[in-house]
Amino acid sequence: MRAFLIFFFIAGLGYFFLRQKQNETPPAASKPVANQSVAAKSTPAPLTPAPRGQASEYNYMKRALDRARDVTEQSRARTQEAQKP
Repeated sequence: MRAFLIFFFIAGLGYFFLRQKQNETPPAASKPVANQSVAAKSTPAPLTPAPRGQASEYNYMKRALDRARDVTEQSRARTQEAQKP
């Protein structure tokens, strides 16, 4: 019986919430503001990637990838040096 009352209470709250959402009118002032901000914005410059090794201190994933690439290149260079006659 308790479970039925809890279910009924939650269903009632959901009904009133959905009913309130349907009756709300969107604010009229928001549309002109959005149109003004879109018109005021100029075309952003295309993003250019940072040079290798210049990753931000917070971009730990890019730093790790840069470090792995550097180590790979060093290893290849050492191997090529060792194979020269």
